[in-house]
Amino acid sequence: MIRGLMGRSVGVLFMCFLPGVALLAGCGDGEGAGNPEETGPADQRGRRSLASGASDRSITLAMDTLYHIGITEDEHYFVRISSVGFDASGRLHVLDAEQHEVTTWDVGGRMVRSFGSAGYGPGEFQIPRTAYVWGNGTVAVLDIAHRALVTFDSAGQHVQNTRLPSGPVPGDRAAALEGARLVGPDEPWITIGDVTGDVQPVYLFSTGGDSLESELWFDAWQSTEEKTSFLPDLRIAALPDGEIVMADSAVGYRLQIIASDGTVGGILERPVAPWPVSEEAKSAERERLASQVSERQLARAREEMQSLMGIRFTNEVDMSSVQADYLAGLEDRRFASHIPVIHHLMTDWDGLIWVARSDSVGGEDGPIDLITADGGYVGTWQPGDLGLPLAFGPEGLMAYRRIDEFGRPSILVVRLRREKLE
Repeated sequence: MIRGLMGRSVGVLFMCFLPGVALLAGCGDGEGAGNPEETGPADQRGRRSLASGASDRSITLAMDTLYHIGITEDEHYFVRISSVGFDASGRLHVLDAEQHEVTTWDVGGRMVRSFGSAGYGPGEFQIPRTAYVWGNGTVAVLDIAHRALVTFDSAGQHVQNTRLPSGPVPGDRAAALEGARLVGPDEPWITIGDVTGDVQPVYLFSTGGDSLESELWFDAWQSTEEKTSFLPDLRIAALPDGEIVMADSAVGYRLQIIASDGTVGGILERPVAPWPVSEEAKSAERERLASQVSERQLARAREEMQSLMGIRFTNEVDMSSVQADYLAGLEDRRFASHIPVIHHLMTDWDGLIWVARSDSVGGEDGPIDLITADGGYVGTWQPGDLGLPLAFGPEGLMAYRRIDEFGRPSILVVRLRREKLE
C-alpha cells in the first residue's frame, strides 16, 4: 500500500501522500499515453445511444432546504469533512478526519450520535481517509494507519476491523454496493513508479470478513502520462441494480454500463463536443492545482507519513520550499489538446445518472445532464452555485458542502422534488 518509495526526495514523498495530488505531482513513472478511444472492456452487448439530439433540453430542478449543519459551534462544527453518505432511512453520516469522528444526523438535522475518536484501540482512528456508508446504516472508515476498515453498525457500535491486504485496496473512488461490498480501482496511499501500462483494473471488494477480499471485475483505461492536465480519468458510480456506470478513456461524451459479470451492457453517448484547451483554461488549471497544496496540508502529510511508517524525519523540512518547488513546476505543466466533456459522474438512489460536464476552462461549473441507464435523456440542468452534491440519499435527499468566508465547512441538505422530473 506504499509502493516505490526508494530514490525520492522527502518533499516529493509528502506531495505523493496528499490525497488527490499524487498524479498531479508526477508520482508515477509511465511513458506515453495509450489510445484511450480503443480500450476498456471488450465484450459489448449493446449500444444505448441517448434519446436526444445535439441540443440540450433545459430543465429546472425544484429543491426544498431541510437543514444546514455545522454553521454554529453551539450546535456542532466541522474541521475537515472527508466524506458523507446517507443510509436507507435518510440519516446522514459525516466523517470529520481532523476530529477523528463520525457524526450521524436524522432527517430533521438533529445529531443522533457521534462515534470514533483518536487512538489505537477498537473503534478508534489514527489516520482516517474516507468512509463508506451502506443502506442498512453500516459505516466503514478506511484508516490507513490501522491498515483496516474500521466498521460500525447502525447504532454506532464498533463491529470489527477488517484488515487490508498487501494487494488491491479501495480508496476515495470506491462505491458501496449492497452485501458489504465495494467496487473501485486499487488506490494505495502512496504510489510512486507504479504506472506501468494503460490498463487500470477495477475490483469488487468484500468487507464482511476479518480480511478484505478482492476479485477483478473489469479493466478500465488509465493514462500513463505524467504532469499532464485534461486527460480522461476514471469515473465510476453504482446503479441500484448492482451495475456500474463508468467513464474512463473518452474525451467526448461516452459512458459504459458494466454488468455484474464485467462485460459492457451498453454505451451511452451524446454528440457534445469537448472544449479546446485555451490559455485561459491553462491558467485556471494551474490555479486549481496550486490551491490544493498549502504549507498546512504538507505539514499534515508529513505527520501522517511519519505515523504511518513509524519513523521520524531527522532533518526539519522547509514546507515553504516544498510548496515553492511545486508551484514553480506548474509552469512546466503539460496539457492535452481538449478538455474531457465529462467532469464528474454520480448516480442517485432512483437510478438516475448525473453527468457533470466540464466548463470552458476545465472546471466544475458546466451543465449537468440527467439520464437513465436505458438511454433516456431527462434534460440538462444549469446548477448555478450548487452543482453535484457530496452524496445522494433516498427520496431525493442531497447533501452539499458549503464553505463560509472564514473557510469553515458546513453541510446543507436539500430534498429534490422528484415529481418535477416526471
